[in-house]
Amino acid sequence: MATDEMTVQWYNEHAAEYTQHVRNPDESVYHSLYEKPAMYALLPDLQSKSVISIGCGSGEDAHYLAGRGANQVVGVDISDRLIEIAKTSYPECQFQVMDMEKLAFADNSFDFAYSSLALHYLEDWTTALSEAHRILKQGSNYLFSCGHPVYSALETVQDDDELMIRQLSRTKDKKLDTASVTGDYFTHRSMSDKGWVTWHKSIDEISAEVTRAGFVIAGVHEPQPLPGMKDVSPKDYDTLVKIPNFIIFKLLKI
Repeated sequence: MATDEMTVQWYNEHAAEYTQHVRNPDESVYHSLYEKPAMYALLPDLQSKSVISIGCGSGEDAHYLAGRGANQVVGVDISDRLIEIAKTSYPECQFQVMDMEKLAFADNSFDFAYSSLALHYLEDWTTALSEAHRILKQGSNYLFSCGHPVYSALETVQDDDELMIRQLSRTKDKKLDTASVTGDYFTHRSMSDKGWVTWHKSIDEISAEVTRAGFVIAGVHEPQPLPGMKDVSPKDYDTLVKIPNFIIFKLLKI
């Protein structure tokens, strides 16, 4: 299932402001103080390795991976505008417009694959994961992050000028012996936010797609925000130390 056209259009139309956002650490605290440090801490030794960044956006992660000693870093993204920005910004890396479900590389081409918050734009991840598996060498890892299903299971019960309340809860009426549930963890469904579409799926569903693609799960990590977020954005820090927003999977091709 390809990335929704609305999502591709949004990233092309807002490529410049998106790039400005992710490159400003004080503004993109979910990147600079949460997801990126956790992802980077899980990187293997990249010295003299061939690396692919899948869904590379404007190229910041590819640039970082090159700085970790990789001798070849290729970034691919479906947004042609983001790839234009990446090419201009980080000439030491190679960037191509490419669908992550149709990677135009030979089998066993790369030593490591990396993807930050990209797979969740697809309804079914099996094809994209299978393509990553195909182009990786035996014994290589694929590290990717996505939205945490606990967070996307929350249901908005109030959103007005005063309050926004999202819940995953069970309420039991003891007298009537009935129960009601707010939120939904298990139902596979799309979510539209700010002009793009992502997909909610349970960890069980993610695990099944990983297995179908031929990978073994070598690790599952639920990041915690860096302490510095408490000073920059205390409301986000107080949320993230209790409710995860992202989850990271480390896969192995055996």
